[in-house]
Amino acid sequence: MTETAVAGQICPPRTYAHGRVQLFRFSAVSWNAHRIHYDAGFAASEGHPDVVVQSTLHGETLSRYALEWAGPGAALTSVSWRNRATAVAGERLTWTATVRDSEPCDGGVRVTLDVSVLKDDGAPCVTGHVELTSRAARTSPSAEKSPGPATS
Repeated sequence: MTETAVAGQICPPRTYAHGRVQLFRFSAVSWNAHRIHYDAGFAASEGHPDVVVQSTLHGETLSRYALEWAGPGAALTSVSWRNRATAVAGERLTWTATVRDSEPCDGGVRVTLDVSVLKDDGAPCVTGHVELTSRAARTSPSAEKSPGPATS
């Protein structure tokens, strides 16, 4: 997909919600022991309606959906984001992206996306940028030099 990306192109949005089990597991694998991410009672005592989505999970989601949009062969070059609002388990969120820039690089293309995670009311929860590269498919040098099957 990135080979045909042009500035201003809008990527198809992705709607999703993070579940409590996902947030618990993400806390475990990221060594995030803050109880607001896995203990609903504690999150409530801190003023949250449910367990809170981790900042780093937002970054992972921004990257994952950008890579899915770009397709096979795409690689993540960089990701940066800023949290604008808190999201909680079960809350409906929408990933959106617009191509900011697309330019040739090293036999492929580099694409920069302006990305956001929006709450159900359209308010931004997260804003940022994802940069991807995609290389044109290449055949191996040995395949190009192969004379083909031997005949007798």
